[in-house]
Amino acid sequence: MELEDWYKFYDKILEDFGFSREKDEEAAKIMHELGKYKLLDYTILEKTIKNKSVAVVGGAIEKSELEFNEEFNEDVIITSGKAVVKLINKMTPQIHVTDMEEDDKILVNLEKKGCILVLHAHGDNIDRIRSVVLKLTKFIGTTQSKPFNKIYNFTGFTDGDRAAIIAKRFGAKKIKLYGFDFERAEGIKKKKLKWAKKILEFEGLI
Repeated sequence: MELEDWYKFYDKILEDFGFSREKDEEAAKIMHELGKYKLLDYTILEKTIKNKSVAVVGGAIEKSELEFNEEFNEDVIITSGKAVVKLINKMTPQIHVTDMEEDDKILVNLEKKGCILVLHAHGDNIDRIRSVVLKLTKFIGTTQSKPFNKIYNFTGFTDGDRAAIIAKRFGAKKIKLYGFDFERAEGIKKKKLKWAKKILEFEGLI
């Protein structure tokens, strides 16, 4: 998805949820200010993903599915959001894509284990940015709005669809989605998942 395509989605999402573009941009600026010397170049994602088979793990992954898949068959594992909490005692993903709803300690430990953290800034998580970024030594920063100075916009709305888009964008030879359920949610979460589904359909990933 090109940025021009994403901005069409983004404008509709802002209207649908009543989100503030200005707050999204403020969050991105705060992430940049706090993490200026910690921000990684996007090329590390290409080096990790290109020509590899990739498992993208969403938050609806079941414990039974994890027990069956003691290890995923794919070369690279990308977890999204709280999905990592279910995997953390079994394996360390190569990449974790999140807007930082998880506990700080989880993200710090993932970084220490060599996981590439892709942290997303938006208007509703400024407090999380302030808490998490100070505890890390390196990460990739993303925004929903205009990218700048190593704060990237890879497109995508939720952690899950953004993770899948990253796999596609950086040249995965095969992408398999695990734990993506667009119906098993309520309220605003279900509304967000409807948008995630539309975005993944546009990308040809489902």
